[in-house]
Amino acid sequence: MKTFLNTLIILVPLCLFTWVAWTYLDVDGINTITWEAEDNSPFVHGLRPAGRVGAVQITEDGDAYYSIDGDPVYLSVTPPGNYETVDIRTWVRTENQPVIEFGATVDAVAGQVDLRPLVNKTLDALNWIQTRRDSLVLYQRHADYGEISDVLQDPPPLSSIATYHYTLPEENSVPRAWTGNGSVRQTQVSLRGFHEFVTVTNGRGFSIDAMYMDMNRNPGEDPVAIRVFQGNELVAEVHAEDDGVVNDTNAALDRRTLHLDVVGLRAGLVKVELNADNDVYWRELSTTLPMLTYSKNVFVGDEVGYLDDPRSVTLWTDAQHITLFTRHAEGVQTVILGDQQVEIAVPHEQYSVENQHVGVTRLTIPKGDLLVVTDGRIAFSQEAFFNPYPVQLSDRINLNKLGVDTILATYPQTTQDGPWTVGQATFWLPPLEKEGGDADQGLNDGSYRFVLSLPNIAERGATVDVHKIEMTFTRSPRSVGDIWQRLVEKLLRKNT
Repeated sequence: MKTFLNTLIILVPLCLFTWVAWTYLDVDGINTITWEAEDNSPFVHGLRPAGRVGAVQITEDGDAYYSIDGDPVYLSVTPPGNYETVDIRTWVRTENQPVIEFGATVDAVAGQVDLRPLVNKTLDALNWIQTRRDSLVLYQRHADYGEISDVLQDPPPLSSIATYHYTLPEENSVPRAWTGNGSVRQTQVSLRGFHEFVTVTNGRGFSIDAMYMDMNRNPGEDPVAIRVFQGNELVAEVHAEDDGVVNDTNAALDRRTLHLDVVGLRAGLVKVELNADNDVYWRELSTTLPMLTYSKNVFVGDEVGYLDDPRSVTLWTDAQHITLFTRHAEGVQTVILGDQQVEIAVPHEQYSVENQHVGVTRLTIPKGDLLVVTDGRIAFSQEAFFNPYPVQLSDRINLNKLGVDTILATYPQTTQDGPWTVGQATFWLPPLEKEGGDADQGLNDGSYRFVLSLPNIAERGATVDVHKIEMTFTRSPRSVGDIWQRLVEKLLRKNT
């Protein structure tokens, strides 16, 4: 009995020490933290801003939750160490918000957020044929394809397939008819600030000429650049410095032109960025390729300091939802979309319209000076319009109206936990932006800034309840050498 007690006296502290050391040193490289509504966590720092998050409430089963009615909502997370990935599971509930996404901030200044699908009630409600391959899901109204690989090898027409967080292989989706000879000359519109467009080539090089004016309406320098990408590769660029006027003089010194020759291309899509701030107006643009469409949004600028009178602007778009906005009293006007009239009655107010037509529709802006935000593509001539992408599955999509029969979506499987839908998302941590730091915790940097994205939730008067968030951080397991180094660092830190 005495021997047993002596052994127990030795083993209990040893086991306790081993457990504490295993947990503290994080030997296996896995660490899970859990936050629930009303928790005061050292790692998860609440949902904000407070104006979009209601007071804590309790379900009949005793689950605490916050009700959210605005978009977006932010979540700062201090990791329990330095890790490579995080797997996030989120317990949510909603009746009337179709899309919930979880994101991570990559660059706060540039507004770059890496969004991942969390819950998509549009997809959940489909009674279509489903084929899942890990997180990639094929939805079919009719049994046209046996496997996901069949769709990728021989996709249907782009107008009849929708994608969600997935990109179709370009080589099977760009018709050769788009890559012929021709050119685009855009002279009847002034575009303000940053814009992005795509064109398409059969492999031959092309040139871009852009005439612009720096109107100096805000203090500071206004450098400009044109950058050309194929895939994720920067293939050509040209820069120009500021005109030398850094004060807000409200006048341009002159008209300037950027020229860029682009060579060494393969057949396929080419993306072009017109990089400038809102002091810069792109007055004319020409390319030696025949197709050119802008990505979703264009800022049709005013003509003050360029023309004596404003001019009417015509554009072509396949968008289903369009939001219009002007900052100036001179931008008050009646815009015509197809046979629909949209009255822009006052500045600084957003006007939304749903296109009654499917396909490419004419949009006429009598006086310019209008920000146009869409869910489609835009061109300034009907001949230049093309859309090399499938339909994007948005929170407001009408699949029947658009004639969509096939959907390819990256959508991890959700589960149910009582009334809560549990969605999941995984992030690779090194590219994410962090704020602050804590040397005592051994952190290279401080908190990650995550985002709950709830598109158009306020517009539809919807709410999303958030009960719990579970985060599992992982990295490679520690070796004996890593453990020894970590112990030495801790001891040295305590002695300094």
